[in-house]
Amino acid sequence: MLFKFLYFINMYVKNVPSFIGAMVDFVFGLVVLGLGLRFLFRLFGANPNADFTKFLYNSTATLLEPFRNIFTPYVVDKGYVFEFSTLIAIVIYSLVAWLLVEFVMSIQAWVNSMSSKK
Repeated sequence: MLFKFLYFINMYVKNVPSFIGAMVDFVFGLVVLGLGLRFLFRLFGANPNADFTKFLYNSTATLLEPFRNIFTPYVVDKGYVFEFSTLIAIVIYSLVAWLLVEFVMSIQAWVNSMSSKK
């Protein structure tokens, strides 16, 4: 059913897989950007009471939840924290984004090969 739907869409919109890939890249790019900023802010001891820092920590807390307690954060000095879980989250989310884009592109290649046989 999914493949018929994708074939139907492909007939009318040739760049659907590129659009889906771009959207996946955009969303996961925002995720990785937020996590990267969080990592740097924690590492360099940003003021946790600043509004932007609060927003950043609160918005990325949910993204980090599956990775919490894998490793204990290493406290370099008071307020300066090296979060291994954030680095692991960045790697995993980047890998998931890459796999999703590859999956969409492989479906597109399959749909193209099926449509060229007809």
